[in-house]
Amino acid sequence: MLVFRILILFFLSFLMVQPDPINLEMNIRCDPSVSYWCAEFLVYEVDNLPRTNDVIASRKFCTNQTEMKSKYKPFYPGGDLSPNYEFNFVLEHNCAINGVTHCIDEIKNDVYVSVSGEQNVKFDVQAFNGGRLGNCIWYE
Repeated sequence: MLVFRILILFFLSFLMVQPDPINLEMNIRCDPSVSYWCAEFLVYEVDNLPRTNDVIASRKFCTNQTEMKSKYKPFYPGGDLSPNYEFNFVLEHNCAINGVTHCIDEIKNDVYVSVSGEQNVKFDVQAFNGGRLGNCIWYE
């Protein structure tokens, strides 16, 4: 009976442990030759099962600036028993010579950070003519 009580206390203490914070920053740059451009992005935590990704941040904007910076408050993702978190983004933009919509959604953009300790996730994206032609398929 004592072993059972100890196991319950251990399990309850395990549930009360807070994950460490993640700091997120997204910087998108466009070429100065494009005087006005629009973009929409979605940052997500990659999960192993299809259509179960956790959306961390999103933003839609239009600007005449060459760079758009987005910095977010620290967030605390839940753990999935993996030693790392994996983050990625989808960016739809018209930062192109002809203003045509492009989509940046490549696996190579994955960022891995440890679940232990405070971590920083920063995406620096050179959007000009970047990605494939067409709209994005949103990964939610």
